[in-house]
Amino acid sequence: MLMRRVRSVLSGPWPTQQRNGSAVPGISMSQGVKWKPRPANVVKPKNSQVSKSTEVLALKELETKINWLSSLMIHNANNVRVKRDGLKVGGHQASSASMVTVLTALYMHHLRPQDRVAVKPHAGPIYHAIQYLMGRQSLDNIKNYRALGGIQPYPSRTKDFPEVDLSTGSVGLGAAATTFAALMESFLRQKGLLPKAWPGTAISPADPGRMI
Repeated sequence: MLMRRVRSVLSGPWPTQQRNGSAVPGISMSQGVKWKPRPANVVKPKNSQVSKSTEVLALKELETKINWLSSLMIHNANNVRVKRDGLKVGGHQASSASMVTVLTALYMHHLRPQDRVAVKPHAGPIYHAIQYLMGRQSLDNIKNYRALGGIQPYPSRTKDFPEVDLSTGSVGLGAAATTFAALMESFLRQKGLLPKAWPGTAISPADPGRMI
């Protein structure tokens, strides 16, 4: 499923959502809708025989596609989409590109359901490109990046869809949020208060989540 979406990204200036030759209905999201923290089709099976070199090559290919989609998202917002005032809206292409390797490795390989990531504010386009390839973000939302009602330039739990782990709209907030979230979870576990199952899952992990 994931690789089919990756191949669809190459099919034109904007990817066409296809599954088994049929169009996939656009994802309709509203604020407050809960998603599974990590799509199950991204988790590597424990008995997988895939070699490390093959995994690295796959991750490199995904990284290239994610970087391309992120850059196109920003280009569309500034140079293609019709705007009333004609002003450009920015988007931090270089800052996004600086995080594409790290975020690709995290979301496509390393993260567990209980892990949480505070995405670098200026790397929001990379986050949204990854969510699109996972089937968690719609094409319309990507086209409306930095437009009224569209996805936000900086990850926000109250304004973005799908739901992000931690809001990082104020630069520097991510480091503080992950630190205090980890301290709070550690304190609760010491008191015997294990976390409830994550929304949409039956997972209540015995191991603390990593705050990244």
